[in-house]
Amino acid sequence: MRRYIIRFFVVIIVLSNIQNLFAQGRVEIDSVMDLSPAYLPTSYSHLKSIEFEPLNFKPIETELIHTHYFDPLLKPENLYQHLGINGQAHQSLIFDYQKDMGFTYQKLPYPLFFQKQSDLKFYKLETTYSLIAYTFGLTKENEILAEFAKSFKGVTVSFNIYAIKNKGSFIRQDVSNLCGDLLIHYEIPSSIYGFKASYIINSLGNFENGGLKDVESYQSKNSDNIPVRFEKARSKITTHDFNLQNYVNIKDKNKRYFGTFTHDFLLSNQKIGYYDDEIILYPYFNAHNSDKTTNDTTQIFKIQNAIQWSNFEPYKENVEKNNFFRIAGGVLHDYANLKYQNIPFNSFYAFARTYIRLFKVMDINASINYSLYSDYNNNDLAAKAGISWSINREKEHFFGINANYFKNQSEYIMLYVFTNNFRWTNQFQDQNIFQLKAFWNYEKYNLSASYYYLNNLIYLSEELRPVQNTNDGNMIQVSAFVPFRYKNFGTTANLNVQYCTEEVVHIPLFAGKLSVFYIFEFFQKRLKIMIGTDVMYNTTYYADAYLPVLRMFYYQNSQSIGNFVFWDTNLTVKIDRISFFFRVSNLLPPIMLYRNFTTPDYPVKEYMFNLGINWRFFD
Repeated sequence: MRRYIIRFFVVIIVLSNIQNLFAQGRVEIDSVMDLSPAYLPTSYSHLKSIEFEPLNFKPIETELIHTHYFDPLLKPENLYQHLGINGQAHQSLIFDYQKDMGFTYQKLPYPLFFQKQSDLKFYKLETTYSLIAYTFGLTKENEILAEFAKSFKGVTVSFNIYAIKNKGSFIRQDVSNLCGDLLIHYEIPSSIYGFKASYIINSLGNFENGGLKDVESYQSKNSDNIPVRFEKARSKITTHDFNLQNYVNIKDKNKRYFGTFTHDFLLSNQKIGYYDDEIILYPYFNAHNSDKTTNDTTQIFKIQNAIQWSNFEPYKENVEKNNFFRIAGGVLHDYANLKYQNIPFNSFYAFARTYIRLFKVMDINASINYSLYSDYNNNDLAAKAGISWSINREKEHFFGINANYFKNQSEYIMLYVFTNNFRWTNQFQDQNIFQLKAFWNYEKYNLSASYYYLNNLIYLSEELRPVQNTNDGNMIQVSAFVPFRYKNFGTTANLNVQYCTEEVVHIPLFAGKLSVFYIFEFFQKRLKIMIGTDVMYNTTYYADAYLPVLRMFYYQNSQSIGNFVFWDTNLTVKIDRISFFFRVSNLLPPIMLYRNFTTPDYPVKEYMFNLGINWRFFD
C-alpha cells in the first residue's frame, strides 16, 4: 500500500509542474506578487544563547547538489566513524575539543542527530518558508524532514522536525529517532525589549546489537545471518531543552544605544536508559549484576541562569563599520542533579567576551569563562582569542590565527559510575588542552593548520575503565575544504591530515571525501538533472570501539580499520522547487573483501538504495 501511495504522490507532483517545463522561461505570479515562485530570498543564521553574537545570515541551501545528502553523515563536510547506518552513535574522525560552561554528565554520541540550542536557525524572511522532504530505502529505511518559518508583526516563528525509522541489515539494528525544535522571537517596535523562547526535544529508541560476533564469517560470506553480541539490548534516550532569553536595549530619546541587559534561563532534562535481558552472557563486561537483566536509567536535571551586560545588540546583523568595539560580561549559575546519585551540583561562572574591528580590515575576537566555585569542576577555565585580516569582505576573503585553551575536569561519567555492570570512583587532575590554528578563507574555500598540546587527557581504556594519560601529547592537523565549480561541472574535496605523538588518541593519518557532479539543463534551465558520485576514504588505524552500555567510544589496540573506499552514486532531478533523487551507497564491499567498517565489528551497510523527494514552499 505504501508503495502505491508514494507513486501516486510523485505523479501528482510531476503533473502539477509539467506546465512549467514548456513555459519557455515564463515566470508565474504567485501569492507574493512579483517575486519568483522558484526561489525567494530566505536566509538564516545559527544562534548562540548566552554568548550571543551579531547575526551572519547566509542563504538556505537550494542548490541541486545538496538534495541527495538526506543523511547528515553523507555531507562532504562531515567525516565520522559510525555503527553502519544513520541514526546510530558516531564520532568525528577529525580531532576537536570544545567544552561549555556548567555540569556535563556525558556528551551523548549523536552530534549530527541531537539538536542543541546552538544548532537552532534564526530566519530572515521575505515571506513564509517551508520545506518537506521524505526519503525511503528499499530495506525499510524512512526519513522525514519538515521545516517552517514565518515572520509577522515583529514575531518570527520557526519549527523543524527530523525523524528516522531504519530497520538495518543485521540482527537488532533497528533505529527510531526523532528531533524537533520550536523557536519564537519577538521584539517591540521601539526595539527596547525583546525575547526569544526555544524548545528542543531529542528522542532515540534504538536496538543495540553490540556489533557482529564473528567478523570473519561476514567477510567470507559463509552465512547471511551473522550472529551479534547482544540479542536483547536496547537504548532509550529522551532529552528536553527549554531556553528563554529576555533582553532590554538601553537607548536615550535620540535612540542612541548604550548597551543591553540580558537574562538567559535554560532548563534541560535528560533521561538515558539501557536495557538488556541477558547481560550476564557477555563475558567482557565487568559485571556486578547477579541477575540476568539490566535496567540502568540515568536522569540529569539541569537549570542555568545567566545575567549579563553587553553592547552586542542582540538579533542584529553584523554592520560594515570601519571601526567598532564590542564587549560583554556577566555571571552564570549552573545547577544540576544526577537523579540516581541524588546529589545537587552547583557552579558559579564569570564570563566575558569582546569583538573589535580596527582600520576596516582587522577583526579581533576574545572570550573567557572561569568557574569561581563548583561542587564538581572548580577552577575550570576556557579562553579563546583570534585575529583575522580581511582582503575582501564581500567574497569572505580573509586569513587569521585562533588560539583556544581549556583547563577542566572530564565528563562526570569518567569520575563516578554506579550501574549494574560498571562501578568506579575516580579522582583525576584537570585536563589541559591548547590549540593554535592558522586559516585562510575565500568564499567557501578553506585551508587551515592546527597544533594541539594535550596534557592529562582522560579516556576510556581497552579494559573499559577511565584512565588518565600521564604523558604530554602533540598533534598536528592540516585541512582543506575545496568546493570547485566550473559552469555545470563541480567537485567538493574535504581533505585532512593529522598526526599525534600519543597513541591513546587514535586518529587516521589521512581522512577525506570527494564529490564529483555534472548538471544537465533543459527547457531554459527549468529542468535540471544531475549525475554525481561521492567517495570517502581514510588510512588504516586502530579506530575506537563502541560500548553501548555506557554510550561511549573507547580505546582499542587490536582491530585496525580503514584503507577502504566507500563509493556512492546519485541521480537528482529538479523541477522548479521540487527535487527528486536516487542514490546507491557503498558499492565496493565485494571488490574490497568486505572491509567496509568505520567502527570495529560494525560493518557499513552495503548496496543501500534510497529514493527521496525535497519540496520547498516560499508562500
